[in-house]
Amino acid sequence: MNAEEIIKLMKKALYSSIKSPEIFGKFFNKSILHNAVVMEIFSNNINGICYEKLCFNIPKSLGSRSSIQNLLKEGLDKKLFNKIESQEDKRIKNFYLSDLSSQMVLDWVKEQKKIFNGQD
Repeated sequence: MNAEEIIKLMKKALYSSIKSPEIFGKFFNKSILHNAVVMEIFSNNINGICYEKLCFNIPKSLGSRSSIQNLLKEGLDKKLFNKIESQEDKRIKNFYLSDLSSQMVLDWVKEQKKIFNGQD
């Protein structure tokens, strides 16, 4: 599969997720910042990730601290994220993907593998 075919498949997947009634795909593909936050939380989903670490990990050029905070609130309101108090330090709240969101990221990864391996 050549680069043009890969791009065509990626565009098709992106556009269909945005048009879909499914909430996660719309959220995940809303902006690069949304994408980055979801991937950061997924990468830390076993122990969770706190707001400060998210702000530290995500490049400032993708979004400000307040943009990240608003995005987290949006994800919590849509029940895509869970916020749980840290067992070690009760002042810290860690973010996790909901079970459904976590599965949706795994499905997205499988779809990306298929695209890059040239399978439809």
